[in-house]
Amino acid sequence: MLQAGASRVNITPFVGGPMAGYSARDKGSESIHDELYAKALVLDDGETSMALVTSDLLWISSDLAAEVRALVKASVGIEEDHVLLCGSHTHFGPDVNKKKESDDPADVAHRAYVDVLAQKLATAVKLAFDDRRLARIGSGSGIAEGISYNRRLIREDGKVEMSLTLPLPYEGLTFGPVDPEVGVLKVEGEAEGDVIATLINFACHPVSSTDRRYEITADYPGYAMDLIEQAEGGICLFALGCAGNIVPIQRQGRSKRQVGLSLGGVALKTLQWVQTTGEAKIRVERKQIELPLRPFPESQEMEAQIEAAKKALEEATGRNAQDRELKELGEALQVAQAMPRWAERLEWATSRSTEIQAFWIGDILLVGLPGEVFVELGMQIKEAVQSSPTFVISLSNDAAGYIPIRQAYDEGGYESTVSALAPGSGEHLVQEAVALAASTRGA
Repeated sequence: MLQAGASRVNITPFVGGPMAGYSARDKGSESIHDELYAKALVLDDGETSMALVTSDLLWISSDLAAEVRALVKASVGIEEDHVLLCGSHTHFGPDVNKKKESDDPADVAHRAYVDVLAQKLATAVKLAFDDRRLARIGSGSGIAEGISYNRRLIREDGKVEMSLTLPLPYEGLTFGPVDPEVGVLKVEGEAEGDVIATLINFACHPVSSTDRRYEITADYPGYAMDLIEQAEGGICLFALGCAGNIVPIQRQGRSKRQVGLSLGGVALKTLQWVQTTGEAKIRVERKQIELPLRPFPESQEMEAQIEAAKKALEEATGRNAQDRELKELGEALQVAQAMPRWAERLEWATSRSTEIQAFWIGDILLVGLPGEVFVELGMQIKEAVQSSPTFVISLSNDAAGYIPIRQAYDEGGYESTVSALAPGSGEHLVQEAVALAASTRGA
């Protein structure tokens, strides 16, 4: 029989500490709108155990994931391959990178916060593990339309016009796809009304507080989780779907509440009709994969490319070229200038090592992917696997950056411009994930 336990641990940072999500910030946080949490769900079928750890963080780095997994293995014995950690991708949480050594009080406090963060995430698993009891599990899905959109708008010439907010900048633009599916997981105890945990899986950037960039908040997922916990009880977790190019329809004022309650309402309705079972065998697999990187030329050639891109932009500016041409030339210069930095940081590699995971709980599938994955790729995985619902969880166990679709590199736009990954990386990720899910399904 299945056993399950869930818990939450407060991970709210101190006011004044560095935040993550917007590079334009020039100071630490100024206030706290709502507290941040790490939440854990532990499942055990008597032979195999697993842990899902969600957090109100921008992402989980591979180093942080490795540290937490080691702590969990030592604490409760759950194998490292059986632990999935993910961030909600709130852009209003703490920076979790360790700062350089300094005597500045803010830096000292930040290092202390980061040092204890792994222990807190592992503690959430320990508390959930200790709270295990007989359980039943089930899943379902609903549709949340009208609360998100694809920020990569397609022009008539096939190029992308980025629109981070609505309304559209001008007519003649075509919206890209969104994934409105809201996947929900329900775990309940033997007693009627004993909800142990719920899970919401939805694809949309948590960026609904751009008018208060120095305020700590879980953003819209916080409102959605609070609504479910108030109505159903238990611990509600949020796992981000493939939202690399998906944003909420509003970003300021009450938008995080509006988006969060809209999402939570769909999830709450769906949960009412979920059928659960106590007979669910757990199968888990983790795989290291290689994502191809852009080819790095020799240093002299990269410098020549930067100079050529600068001259092209200067020439176009001098002849008062149209904004579209200037934008595209600006993106080309940005890529050229980034290449030496990428080459140095990635040590001139031809690929980037990362990982994927597949968890089957009975006929329920959870797929863990690294980085900010484009929505099209998540939908391709769902279509190929044909298990409804499939919980495709991005930003899992590694911060691999944007993972675009191949055509995005020709279309232009922000995500493909700042990604060191080569065209085709996203499609390769889909192939690997689908294959892993298929092999684990029959295990």
